[in-house]
Amino acid sequence: MLTHLLPINTFRGHDDHVNDPIFGGDATLHVGVPAAWGFLMFCAAWTILVVVFHFVESGLESRPIIGYVGIVAEAVTVLAWLAGFIAVAVNVLTTDACSSGLNSCAELKAATAFGAFEWLLFMVTATPAVLSFFNNQKRVTSS
Repeated sequence: MLTHLLPINTFRGHDDHVNDPIFGGDATLHVGVPAAWGFLMFCAAWTILVVVFHFVESGLESRPIIGYVGIVAEAVTVLAWLAGFIAVAVNVLTTDACSSGLNSCAELKAATAFGAFEWLLFMVTATPAVLSFFNNQKRVTSS
């Protein structure tokens, strides 16, 4: 059903048995979810928190520190999405993540594309927010 659409949730990991005569024996290695996939999930959760913060922030504009916190939250979100989609893209392109029968390259490529779209969307929204914040700060200090 829907489980094939969620590569992070369906990739439970597996054990690889390695017999290496050079290093002297057998070993069992557990292969889990790549860290880049988990980081992209963190980006999604962080985005939800930032959106909720911006809804709450609109009622607290009288406090100047809230504006700084909003700008920092925007900056962290922009950088997190940039790092997230690049990390997943590098993971998909340079490893054999797509060769496993447990996940599909199409979903990982889609996750990379959506991560890039989220980064671009936050760049588009963060730029006017930062410019507006600093323009408002100049008006407050000059009057």
